[in-house]
Amino acid sequence: MKRFHDMRLLWAVLLVMGVAWGAMPTQASSLHRVHSNATNTVRFAYFGGPDTKKLIDKILPAYHKEYKGITVALEPIPDSRVKAVTEIAAGTGPDVFMLGDGDVLWYADKGALANLMPFVKKDKVNLKGYIKGTLTIGTHKKGLYALPKDYSPIAIYYNKDMFKAAGVKFPAKKWTWNQFRSDAIKLTRNGIYGASLPGDWPRAVDPVVRALGGKLDNANGTKVVGYMDSAATVKAVQFWNDLFLKDKVSPTPAQASSLGTGDLFASEKAAMSMTGIWPSLGDTGYPKTLKFKWGVAPFPLGKNSKHVNTICWAGFAMSKTAKNKDAAWGLIKYMAGPVGDNVWGTANGLPALKSVAAKNKVWKNPISGAFLREVKFTELPSDINGPAATQGVGDTFHEALDLMLNTPDAGTTQQVLSIEAQKGQKAIDAYYSSG
Repeated sequence: MKRFHDMRLLWAVLLVMGVAWGAMPTQASSLHRVHSNATNTVRFAYFGGPDTKKLIDKILPAYHKEYKGITVALEPIPDSRVKAVTEIAAGTGPDVFMLGDGDVLWYADKGALANLMPFVKKDKVNLKGYIKGTLTIGTHKKGLYALPKDYSPIAIYYNKDMFKAAGVKFPAKKWTWNQFRSDAIKLTRNGIYGASLPGDWPRAVDPVVRALGGKLDNANGTKVVGYMDSAATVKAVQFWNDLFLKDKVSPTPAQASSLGTGDLFASEKAAMSMTGIWPSLGDTGYPKTLKFKWGVAPFPLGKNSKHVNTICWAGFAMSKTAKNKDAAWGLIKYMAGPVGDNVWGTANGLPALKSVAAKNKVWKNPISGAFLREVKFTELPSDINGPAATQGVGDTFHEALDLMLNTPDAGTTQQVLSIEAQKGQKAIDAYYSSG
């Protein structure tokens, strides 16, 4: 999933329940709901193409066993969120739809989403059954507006063979960003980069900034000036920039693009890679394709051993004007319950439910377990912590990183961040002043 706030469309749909995630009817349940007084079609808008549809089709039979007589009509997500909100307001939008993490608060702030808490309470869904941190993005002003589909934090893949050849010890459980830098410098040799880093991806750089003492905005995404351009943030971003421009342990985004070799880690052109669990998934994932010995290290610690990570997430929401809210909730319930979580949390990300993670022994897996252990350190990303943060923080910080790493005469780190902070603040203020 490529886009700074779009970041790799994480996958997860959820399922089977009738009373609570842990004490609900299973696929074999004899509990059926017949809906004769409301529309018998639930429109479900999704993103991801044919592969996503195949996964949805695995979940729908369980839904139909409980919701007899309901037809689920699949359709693509509207091509713009303004169009989507307009359709919802007019009562012509989909009843249930997938949402990227950068859209949840924007849709909720526009009043386009139904609060799921009344349905959760009615069906006695145990929200404590979710892994901590996986419900945060779907929550807004004490309401619950989306349940998780799939997600991933960030970690460090490393080539064990290259570490041994360079005489570098494998990353420790509590290694730091300074140790990461030192190791990357030692590993940069013989035409091989020490690391392949997502230079201008705000979602990945944000936790590095936080770990090193900086912040891109305030807690609710309304203030950028005084945060993105603060002395602490400038120092943290300078550390990040130096990895590319001074230490040259990773190609800049422009250099990586010009290399044209795709995944530098997989092609053994880089000893480490900083990304989510996605390269490890599916038939073409690392476990089935890499020919060298490798591992997954935790995200490095920052100032005062601060452990901070980020989360990339997608979920399911219900339209405020859904025609048959009971059946629409049922679809979300199945798409976000054990059966759905087992599908999405295996194919496209990590499971959100503790029971599914335990059943599939995710914690014990050296790859997925390493990512799952990072989830408790995740914080709400700065580029999505408010309805205007995607533009005010995500877009402007992306532009700042792009300029600093790819344009030598763009100015100092302080100068670039100050200009972008002003732009971001202007975008945020404009959003709130427009009502």
